[in-house]
Amino acid sequence: MQKLTIAIDGMSCASCANSITKHLKSKDLLTDIHINLIAKTATLTLNDSQSLEPIFAAITKLGYKPSLLKGSSIPMQSQHFSLSLAPAQTLAKGATFTTSQIPAQQSKELDSTLESIFEKVDSRGSATNVSGLTKDSRICDEKSGLCERVQGRILGVCNRSPREIIHDLSRKAESISAKYFLHKHRVLLSGVCALIVLYLAMTPMLLDSALIAPFNDMRVNFFTQLFLALTSMHLGRDYYFKGFRTLLAKSPTMDSLIAISTTAALVYSVYNALLGHTHWYFESICVILFFVLFGKGLEQNAKDTTSSVIRALLLGNLSQVLRIDSKTECQISPQEIRIGDKLRILPAQTIPADGIVYDGEGGVDESMLSGEMIPVEKRAGDRVYAGSINTNRAFIMQATSTSEHSTLSTLGALVQEAMSSKPSIAKLADVIAAYFVPAVIVVALVAFGIWWVCEGLDFAFGVFISVLVISCPCALGLATPMAVMIGTALANRQGVFIKQAQSFEKLGKISDVVFDKTGTLTQATLKVVAVQSLCDLSDREILALSAGLEKGSEHIIAKAIIQEAKQQEIELSEFREFCARAGFGIEAVKDGCTYALGNQAMFAGQIEAPTQERQEAYIEVLLGKKVDSSYELLGIITLEDTLKPRAKELLQALKDKGLTPHILSGDSDKNTKRIAESLGVSRYLAGIKPEDKLAYIQELQKQGKVVMMIGDGLNDVGALAAADVSLSFAKANDVSKNTADIIIYHNDISRILFVMSLSKKVIQNIRENLGFAFIYNCICIPLACGVLYYPAQILLNPMIAAFAMSASSVSVVLNSQRLWKFRF
Repeated sequence: MQKLTIAIDGMSCASCANSITKHLKSKDLLTDIHINLIAKTATLTLNDSQSLEPIFAAITKLGYKPSLLKGSSIPMQSQHFSLSLAPAQTLAKGATFTTSQIPAQQSKELDSTLESIFEKVDSRGSATNVSGLTKDSRICDEKSGLCERVQGRILGVCNRSPREIIHDLSRKAESISAKYFLHKHRVLLSGVCALIVLYLAMTPMLLDSALIAPFNDMRVNFFTQLFLALTSMHLGRDYYFKGFRTLLAKSPTMDSLIAISTTAALVYSVYNALLGHTHWYFESICVILFFVLFGKGLEQNAKDTTSSVIRALLLGNLSQVLRIDSKTECQISPQEIRIGDKLRILPAQTIPADGIVYDGEGGVDESMLSGEMIPVEKRAGDRVYAGSINTNRAFIMQATSTSEHSTLSTLGALVQEAMSSKPSIAKLADVIAAYFVPAVIVVALVAFGIWWVCEGLDFAFGVFISVLVISCPCALGLATPMAVMIGTALANRQGVFIKQAQSFEKLGKISDVVFDKTGTLTQATLKVVAVQSLCDLSDREILALSAGLEKGSEHIIAKAIIQEAKQQEIELSEFREFCARAGFGIEAVKDGCTYALGNQAMFAGQIEAPTQERQEAYIEVLLGKKVDSSYELLGIITLEDTLKPRAKELLQALKDKGLTPHILSGDSDKNTKRIAESLGVSRYLAGIKPEDKLAYIQELQKQGKVVMMIGDGLNDVGALAAADVSLSFAKANDVSKNTADIIIYHNDISRILFVMSLSKKVIQNIRENLGFAFIYNCICIPLACGVLYYPAQILLNPMIAAFAMSASSVSVVLNSQRLWKFRF
């Protein structure tokens, strides 16, 4: 299996996403798909043998525009394309060549080259035809191979079908339109068309002689309105292309409702004109399209604002970087970086890959990771991360990753996954959205039939258009992703990365919070305060053996012991055949003897614990040597364990929220009890193994508790996986980070409270959005059907219906925007 994220342009509502999903799955083109409506991306799950070509073709057939995101690999079948063209002689012998065989980017480059060539030919007075080019030897002499390339291009075009040529011309026209005729220009022009048509259509109803010549002539009036209506439809042509394509594919969307209603209005107006009637619906067409375009513009602006924070994270500000080769420097792109490369990072430059500072020092802004704007001072040997920014002095770093496999890329993947996922609260909306548009079409037809019988064709047709136009699946579709995306962006700003949107929902249901002690509630670093030998070895030899056993370990106890040995300039002992025992310690062999370093549980029943009284504030690590089938105790290393800043405030805040905190630790009972009591926690377990932590979580769940697990060690992985919501930290073990649902790239554990408060706001906002969308449709669709016409003479005009539909989507988007004001 492989996962690939692609961009899909043209999606506007939940029914668009459902249409694409339904169509692709019905053709068995992929294993799974998750569409992010706001970011306009789709995460595809493909078999290794699957190609993107049929998937892109199917999406294009529906009227949408798929494309690969920057940096994505291309699992296409056709990888044999070449920019080089066959010479004219080869083509003349019957070899076929078409520009459709050239990838889009290469085709654009070739187009640019040929355009410049034709300009040169024209400037010299030569005719721009094949014969002229082939006879002009002077031009051929100046640019070798020019004639053959141009002739090959022309012959290639000639070999193409008219349909292919028309498709290319249409694509180029569309490209020019998108570049120079922006959405705001379409909205402005459609507004002008709507105002003119309203004047031509409504003025005669108020004053018979108010129309100026020649528009007081009904024939001129009709053709003017028809022209303006067609202009408006052209401005909104995307709704027709996508609307009718999805309708034919039996997956209608909101675009289908707009396309059906306005096309029906056009046909009916022309039909009435042919019969000599003046009851036309051109003003409805223009006003409907204006409100739709205007509403979509407001929606898109809000989406772009929401996406900007995410886009800044995913794309970064990476450009060229200086690589140092021997004594020379050369500029390379971030994609060319390889592990081990030495890179010069200049002030204000974004770090392109993970690495370590090789030479020099400087302040690095790591706010994209931690949310903290204060630069972190880096010196030789310190780690630096892709996406962070060098703030003052230039330094040399050595890459430990490529740009594609850096911390920044990992975070980008986390963000994409979070934005593509949905909380369970959104499932009902998805189900309704899937059946919404077909149901609306049926309701509109039924209402049309009933009112045709009761009030006549003109009245029934107005109801038909109003029902189609006022129905808004967009509000339902935008309710969840807008809130989730803003919530994700707010979390990212604070250095918190949430893998799944379901975590927002689950956090609001938490009843118990379980903490691992060491490195989570206590400081991430320990300090060796005493080394005691219990044999004929010196304290320095005990430390050398212990540090040698811990060599290569990422555990905070191991780091503290190794750091102490380095400070005392003690050479680490060399061991082999390492065997880690999770929750206990480590064993290894030196000179044929087996040594072990770990907690008292590791030596339980094999050695006697020391009789002398120990201070409760310390952690003790025992060093033993295997003799026959038991261990001989060689020494004890004592380390200091202190609470993290704000740990007490965190635990008190959790209790104030009505949550029950728990502490689990493999440490001694005395030390764990001391920490628990200082934090006011009554539920704790000490000296436990990884399987005990897992069993503890499962027992709480059996009691009906919703459990959040917070840990950072390898021995926490089972408990993290079993918990309803799990949280870890950036400096945690890699397996723990991969298992956790939430990762905090900061040492401040109070961010846990921030995540909980944010999740509450996000879910509240989603409920508000969904509630508004449901209420809007439940009220407005019956009104458009005319249920209050007989009792209260209330009937929605198609133009009012169009305004209400646009207003509903914009209201949901604006309500989601209130989340930006969230403060913790």
